[in-house]
Amino acid sequence: MTSNSAFNGTLHAYSTKLAAFEFGTSTGTPHKDILLFIGGLGDGLLTVPYIPQLAASIDSSGWSLVQLLISSSYRGWGAGDLARDASEIEEAVSYFSKLRGGKVVLMGHSTGCQDTIYYLTRHATSLDNSKLTAGILQAPVSDREAMLHLFPDQYSELLEYAVSEANSGRGQEFLPKKYSDLFFSTPITANRWISLAKHLGDDDFFSSDIESNILKTTFGIIRVPLLVLYSGSDEFVPGTIDKEQLISRWKAATSEGIWSSLSGVIRGGKHNLGQGSDPDAAGNAISKVSEFLRGL
Repeated sequence: MTSNSAFNGTLHAYSTKLAAFEFGTSTGTPHKDILLFIGGLGDGLLTVPYIPQLAASIDSSGWSLVQLLISSSYRGWGAGDLARDASEIEEAVSYFSKLRGGKVVLMGHSTGCQDTIYYLTRHATSLDNSKLTAGILQAPVSDREAMLHLFPDQYSELLEYAVSEANSGRGQEFLPKKYSDLFFSTPITANRWISLAKHLGDDDFFSSDIESNILKTTFGIIRVPLLVLYSGSDEFVPGTIDKEQLISRWKAATSEGIWSSLSGVIRGGKHNLGQGSDPDAAGNAISKVSEFLRGL
């Protein structure tokens, strides 16, 4: 995708002050089945480079791609949390279920994977009433381990100060500028920093040191088909982490029939399968997503 690309589609106002963009199909007629895409920290419309290619691929399989914009999109994540994200995702799932009456699958990229697994495991409405058919995780990395990788000498001190602020009743207040300077240049509250940085914080689903009994309370309670695509050359993952072993542990924690056999490590794929990735990395992941959707 180049910076001067243009795309046909439909902009949906699925809730008050919330919108979603549905990519146009080759025939001009939208499909009944919907893939809802939610990006990671700092992501918004078309910031993940493989999105147009993914939209075209699943179009040929009879699915429409819809990219969600929620309150946490772009730089809004620093003052948000997964509970708010899940509530807004639920509104989108409900909207498109009623609009089209077909299948709805949620696909997360990066911290969008936290949104996806939180929705599938911690969001009460989704567990009981959601029309969601399946979930997809692309680049489900640990923000905690990314922080330890990016600024190891400052990690403990930064977390300690954030915890002290929260314990003093200032959890919703923004942390000093040095925090945003270190982590995606985004103003961030003490509560959100703790959620991302603390062992078993609300965002800590994918760290390599999470015990198997804890994984049983996350991956183990998912009740819809799950596809996991881990970027093999992810720049936010420490080199000491065995990616194959990690996703094998997640697979072992899931119930029978939930884990897709298409899941695995995307060789040569950078975090968002974009610049610096092997030439076939994005195409490989997209092919797996398309095949997964065809099988639902």
